[in-house]
Amino acid sequence: MKRKEKLIVVLSVLVLLGLILSQYLVVRNSAEIEKENSTIVGEKRELTKVNFKTEVTLALTKVRDKLISANKEISNNIYLDPVKQIQEDYYVVSFYDTISKVLLKPLIEEEFSKYYIDKDYQIGVYDCFTDSIIFDEYTTALNNIPLKWEHDGYYFGVYFTNLSTIEPIETSSVQYISILGTLVILIAGSFLFYLARSILKQKKISAITYDFINNMTHELKTPISTISLSTDVLLQTTDSDENERLHRYLTIIKTENTRLENQVERVLQIAKLDKDKIELNFEPIDIHKVINTCIETFNVPVHQRNGEIYQDLKATETMIIGDIIHVTNIIYNLFDNANKYSSKAPIISIKTINLNNQIKIIISDEGIGIKKEDCKEIFNKFYRVSTGDVHNVKGFGLGLYYVKKMMLKHNGDITIESELNKGSQFTLTFPLDNK
Repeated sequence: MKRKEKLIVVLSVLVLLGLILSQYLVVRNSAEIEKENSTIVGEKRELTKVNFKTEVTLALTKVRDKLISANKEISNNIYLDPVKQIQEDYYVVSFYDTISKVLLKPLIEEEFSKYYIDKDYQIGVYDCFTDSIIFDEYTTALNNIPLKWEHDGYYFGVYFTNLSTIEPIETSSVQYISILGTLVILIAGSFLFYLARSILKQKKISAITYDFINNMTHELKTPISTISLSTDVLLQTTDSDENERLHRYLTIIKTENTRLENQVERVLQIAKLDKDKIELNFEPIDIHKVINTCIETFNVPVHQRNGEIYQDLKATETMIIGDIIHVTNIIYNLFDNANKYSSKAPIISIKTINLNNQIKIIISDEGIGIKKEDCKEIFNKFYRVSTGDVHNVKGFGLGLYYVKKMMLKHNGDITIESELNKGSQFTLTFPLDNK
């Protein structure tokens, strides 16, 4: 697995662990908050009940006092604890004389309003003749009518019909946040699992592909070597004057076999490059010598097409650190492309300059050029510029990919400037050897 893929997996795991830890803290804090809220709400409800009871007791005591004041005959009698709570929603008030509901109701309304008691209630008055307490008419439809109070004397009762809604408990939004956080973690975990699975699958496919290419290229090398050796023997033993046509065919076989061998070797090198298994032999290199070697190689094929190679090597510092074989291949590839992608007589120029402790190699041509949108993709593996149904130039789309990879291996860079039907310019940048 490449370092970048490992870094992605490690960071993903760390992010997932961070989310899990954060969610754990959120859930724990939410549980503590819910517990505190429940305690607070419970205490608040109890306090509200106590306050309500106190207010009702005070209000009903004042009602009773007013009734006593209205009845002068019993105004001097003493009554202890006149108001009693029978159950949570039912209060009774003791009295030792007949009670008029007509007088009682406005007194209760007046005192309840003073204490801001706004709950629905019904008034019941004890009737000695029937030995029962009679509430308002519509109260009789209720199933939980208060029982009669065992009391010696007259009394009246106040029954609150909807006291159970005195303080509803509100559900905290922290629960919903915890649920949402859990869902986010599950989604993130699923994504990371899919990512890790995809990376492992890609690694497996890459390993299978590399083994296939490695085996295939080695299998191809054997017949290629055999053909090359046989062709060399035939060329040496054949008299060109006696059989000129046979000699020409053998030369073609030799040339094409060499080209095939180079293509197979390139595919193998690309596979090794992708797996970081390619070994580079770094040493001091005079880049001008490499350029001159490539110019000598391409002078013949370019001149055969009535083309020309122009050079302007102005760089004064030309020593770099690199692998001589791969640096030569880099420049060779760019020359080869400049020659192949020139529809007319190839005009190729190469120049060098020193800039910021670097050497820049600029190779340009007057060939068919590349569209701007293709310039962004030209260094990708297997990418080839679309030419419709015309395939004048053969290749695998590996040349510039190889060049880009090798430039990065040499701590350098490559850029392209191109215009369709006007030509292309590639700029190679190598760091100088300062030793």
